[in-house]
Order: sequence, then structure tokens, then C-alpha cells
Amino acid sequence: MWVEEPTYSNISGIITFNGGIPAPGFTGSYGTAISVVVKAKKVGQASIIFSDAAVRANDGLGTNVLNTKTGKTISIVAKEEPVIKEIPKPEAVPSLVALQITSPTHPSQELWYKDSSPIYRWKVPTGVSAIQTGIDNNTSGSPRVTYSPAINEKTVKDLEDGIWYFKVRARKDGEWGPVSTYIARIDNTAPKKNDVTFIYDDVKKVLNISADIIDETSGLDYYEIYINGSLLKKVLPKEFADGSYSLAVNIPGDNTIKLVAVDRAGNSIESVGDFKTAAAVEPKEPTPTKEQLLVTIGSFTVPAIYFILSLLLIIIILMLGAFEFGRHYNKLRNKRKVRAALGDGDHTKILLLFKKRLEKHLEILRQTRHNRVLSKEEKEIKEAIESDLDEVDQAIEEGW
Repeated sequence: MWVEEPTYSNISGIITFNGGIPAPGFTGSYGTAISVVVKAKKVGQASIIFSDAAVRANDGLGTNVLNTKTGKTISIVAKEEPVIKEIPKPEAVPSLVALQITSPTHPSQELWYKDSSPIYRWKVPTGVSAIQTGIDNNTSGSPRVTYSPAINEKTVKDLEDGIWYFKVRARKDGEWGPVSTYIARIDNTAPKKNDVTFIYDDVKKVLNISADIIDETSGLDYYEIYINGSLLKKVLPKEFADGSYSLAVNIPGDNTIKLVAVDRAGNSIESVGDFKTAAAVEPKEPTPTKEQLLVTIGSFTVPAIYFILSLLLIIIILMLGAFEFGRHYNKLRNKRKVRAALGDGDHTKILLLFKKRLEKHLEILRQTRHNRVLSKEEKEIKEAIESDLDEVDQAIEEGW
């Protein structure tokens, strides 16, 4: 049982060890505690010295019973080394060269594929009696399965994810030719989705995507972002800094979002979500000021307020003119009627015309009385008209 494991230092040239055996311990006159093998560095003298040593009794006290510590001096002399003749390696049979391997299922040795059952093909040279194949995950392995007669195609089914090295060689005249190797990179597993979140900032109109997605075999190749079922953008993994990505989106209403992560073999995994965007508020046009309201007439432009006021003034003038024209026209028409009646000698007709005019004036005063109190002068005119009407009625009755 080692209390201190044996150690050595080639720099200082010191060996140390400390150990023992359980009770009753070692008994006898001679025994070996440890063996040390040393290698000479050069010709000369070398000494082995016990600088610190002890052999302790199994007496419960650990009494040192070592009496002497005798070292040893070793003489190192040169030794004649036997001459070893190097046996030349047999040259490969000139007629056998490395076979050229192709694969219809995995045409590129640099790309990753989902197909886990690769097919390998090669041409068999003339005179080849056997083919030997093998496949493993390292470059140092050798072909182990022999096919005789020779085959020119091999399908390996249901390989696990990883990098596979397919090896093949041919035998001719009892000699095996060099080994050819073809690499197939297989990833048949979709990326692993740990957590994906979609957060929409309706103020800034920005969609923030946080995605913790990994692919341990081939690695992620790109992301696809779909909005409402349509591909919006294709994003490389390096653009997903720290697993997050932001893009501007301003589509009013309820929207769906889908993130698809695709690895280098074409495997994919998707995450879906939704977000709502408020309708954008159109900026209101400022209310035009009086200075901004203009009306263009021909080659002249004037403020609208001036145009409106001028139009109202023209309308008022036309109405007053029409009123005066009507009043004078009625007066002229009445005069013509009176003159015609005088010409005919029809005094009754003249009295009726005057009566009609007086009644009209009287009606005006009566309507005015409903709206306000008549003045003293208006009352006197009203009484005079009523008296004149009485006289006219009396004259008509008498046949005047």
C-alpha cells in the first residue's frame, strides 16, 4: 500500500517512494521493495545514492530497523550496435491502381445529406478477382469484407448521423491494391428547438424574434421567415446574433408568423405564432387659414372670404333692384289703368282701382301693427286711409 506513489524526475535525477504492507508485515531475510530501470545518456560513471531512507518495524512504533544504506556506482561503456539492413518494401503491383469511387446518392464529399443509405460505385479493372470493402467513422480502418467474384457497387443501409468513410480495394493475381476512400456526410435528424418567442412592438412597428435552435450534426444553414403564409425573408445563422433577430413589419390587422430553421442536410423545424398590428394613423392635413383659402377667376386669384362677401353684396343689390323695379312697374301699370278708365269715361272703374290701392296700403299697416306698435303718424295715416275707403265705397254706391 503506497503512502506516496513512486515518482521520478529526469531533470533532477531523484526517485521517491513510501509504502508498506498490512500486518503482520514482511517476514524473512531477503526481499525486493521496488525495481527501477534507468537508461544511460552517455559513456561515463553514474552513482545511485540513498539520500533519505528508512525501513520501519511493524511494532506499533514504526522503529527504523535499517542499518546500512549502500549505494552503487555504475560504469557506462560504449556498445557496438549491430548493423540492421533495411528490407525494401515490396512495390505495389503496377497493374493495380486506386479505384475511383462515385455515389449517385451522395455526389459531393463536402456536403451533408439526409439519405442514410448511401450507394457507392466504381469500375472493376480487367483481371481483378475480388473486391474488399469496409465502412467506419475513422480514416485508419481497413476494408474487411471480401466479395469474389468482384462487385462494382455497394449499398450501405441505415447509417447513423455522422461522417462515414467508405473504403474499397481490388485483388489481382493474389495481390491487394491500394485502398480508396469516399466520405459520406449524413444528417437525418431535424434541428432541436429549445425555445422560440415572437414579440411585436406596435409603436416601432418592429417584430422581435428570439430563437434557441441548434443542430449538433451538420449545423444550421439558414432561417426562413413567413408572414401570413408568404416568405418574407431568408436569414443566415450569423445574422441571428445571440439567437435574436428584428425586422420591420407594418401589416394592419391580425397576422401569423412562422420561423423555419433548416440545417445543412435540408432537415427543418418550424415555430408559429401570431401578432396584431394597429392601423397606421394618417397625418391630418392642417386646416387652411383665411390666407390659404383662395379663389381663382380667370387670371385673378383673390381670398375666398372676399369673393364670398362680394357675391353676397351683388345678390343684395340685385334683390333691391328687382324690388324697386316691381314697385315702379306696378305704379306705372296702375297709372295706365287709370288713364285708360278716364279715356273710357268709366268713373266706377277708376274708383275701384283707387280702392284697391288704398286697401293694399291699409293691409301693410295692419301687418306692421302685428309686429310692433304703430307710431302716431302711422296711426293717423291708417285712419285717413280707412276714411278714404269709406268715401270711395259711398261714391261707388251712388254711381258717381
